Amino acid sequence: MKTGESRGAWGRRPIIRLLRTYSSRYLGWYATGGLFLWVTNYLAVSIPGQIGHAIDALRAGTPLGRYVVTIGLMGAAVIVVRTLSRILIFNPGRNQEYLIRRDVFAKLMRLQPTFYAGQTRGDIVSRASNDVTWVRTLVGFGGLQVLNVTMAVTLAGWKMVSLSPQLTLAALIPILIGIGAVQFGIRRVFVLGKRSQEQLGEISEHVLGTLQGMAAIQGFVAEEAFVSRFEDRNRAWLKTGIQLALIRAVALPLLVLSGGVAMFMLLAVGGPMAIEGTISVGELVAFAALLTVLLPTLRSMGWLLSVLARGRASLERIFELLDAPESVTTAAPGVVVETGGGPSISLKNLTFSYPDEPERQVLDGLTIDLPAGSMVGLFGRTGSGKSTLLRVLARLYDPPRGSVFIDGTDVLDLDLAAWRRRMAVVPQRPFLFSDTIASNVALERDADQRRIEQAVAAAALVSDIEALQYGMDTIVGERGIMLSGGQRQRVALARGLYRRGDLLILDDVLSAVDHATEAGLVDSLTDLSGIDGGPTVLIASHRLSALRRTDLVLVLDRGRLIDTGHHDELVKRPGIYRETWLAQRAGTASTHEAAS
Repeated sequence: MKTGESRGAWGRRPIIRLLRTYSSRYLGWYATGGLFLWVTNYLAVSIPGQIGHAIDALRAGTPLGRYVVTIGLMGAAVIVVRTLSRILIFNPGRNQEYLIRRDVFAKLMRLQPTFYAGQTRGDIVSRASNDVTWVRTLVGFGGLQVLNVTMAVTLAGWKMVSLSPQLTLAALIPILIGIGAVQFGIRRVFVLGKRSQEQLGEISEHVLGTLQGMAAIQGFVAEEAFVSRFEDRNRAWLKTGIQLALIRAVALPLLVLSGGVAMFMLLAVGGPMAIEGTISVGELVAFAALLTVLLPTLRSMGWLLSVLARGRASLERIFELLDAPESVTTAAPGVVVETGGGPSISLKNLTFSYPDEPERQVLDGLTIDLPAGSMVGLFGRTGSGKSTLLRVLARLYDPPRGSVFIDGTDVLDLDLAAWRRRMAVVPQRPFLFSDTIASNVALERDADQRRIEQAVAAAALVSDIEALQYGMDTIVGERGIMLSGGQRQRVALARGLYRRGDLLILDDVLSAVDHATEAGLVDSLTDLSGIDGGPTVLIASHRLSALRRTDLVLVLDRGRLIDTGHHDELVKRPGIYRETWLAQRAGTASTHEAAS
């Protein structure tokens, strides 16, 4: 995911950015949890000293009662404060996971088609799920362990030095050598961890694409090819996972080995010191107990460093997503045009190229004024620029400044959210969610049932819905698979009509319906546009019968506006509109003859 050559200082320091943006609001939790964690470690390193005193008292024949009671109370206190420290540090991790997921999803809602055109769905899903989970592990388990290791090493080291600086040096040298050796491998974990998450995204993308295209795969008996591609991706991810596991498998034994060497050095150096009386037997036992407390913490460093590396890699991927440019320019503050009537639209030498192909002009010098409340048809062969023009008007892409005006205001100066609230867009390829027909029409939590019924009636869907067992409550399946192509288009059209926008944009939404249904839909749109204060309607279509009732038809060819006029005028003038009309009439007549 490319977000520019430089993402700034915060992009280069993901951990600091995480702490500043999300973790800082839980400082109270972390401070209290850290306090309890300090008490936990303090008690843990104090217990060996009490054990040493008890051994020395036993050797001297003095009473042990107070030492036994003290050790028991300190052990019980460790259980309580350790539990509290985990609750206070782990819970903010869950909260931050929630906040990051919320921000990621909100960001995805704001990103424009230019972003999605260059990304795979699987990688986006991986960032929004697996990467966020790793971040939660980082700020929860990772944060706890960082504090725990720091405090344990500090307190245990202080206790060890107070008992014997010589023994401390002898025991810590092999441990420090082991930690240094592990660091070389952990650096590799960051690279492999990022690669693993990217490969997981590729697997997700392949699975999503396969599920959505299952009918085509089975229809062409291509299952083996797709299984083979999945195997390639899965094997690559497995190889990376094995490399990660190998590093951890090497790191942990190194730390365990260094701990064993430290215990050997303790006995080799401390044994003669105890015999000579330099330290007491109890102090030697206390030192060994401190080392026993310290070693499990150090052994966990292999896993901890791995978590930090994987978490940092995941953070980079998440912040890349959160920093992705939203492409569409938003004026601040934007102009909010009053609602309640269709807007007038003026194009002044509109020229447009897609960002990924700046050298190819998709729209070239369009100039036209569209009256408020009019019904305008767009016609042109495939690739003429109809859909692009509609996308520019919907602000899915930014036009050049000074080329598109809404009620006299440059579209770039409009408040983007307010402008989009004024319109209803029905795209060329309608997308239906795996939900009920009613939910797909309304697309809102508290839907108006009466408005749904009116929109469904206007979209000529009543008879189709009555034929379904569950009517409006019918689940349409993934992408509306339970409905025919024409039914999907009309559900999408009903969605646009339910919105009751001031600008209704219809991109070839009648291509899959029969001519009788098309005529009824055109009547509904004409009546809608004809009422006083009604919306401005833009309808692009390859079927010219759908444009007969429009107030004006724009004829496009290779991005240029080559003709305008009413349908009756255009069919009389030589050109592609007349040629297409004659060809379509001839095709319709042949169909009727074949059917009779």
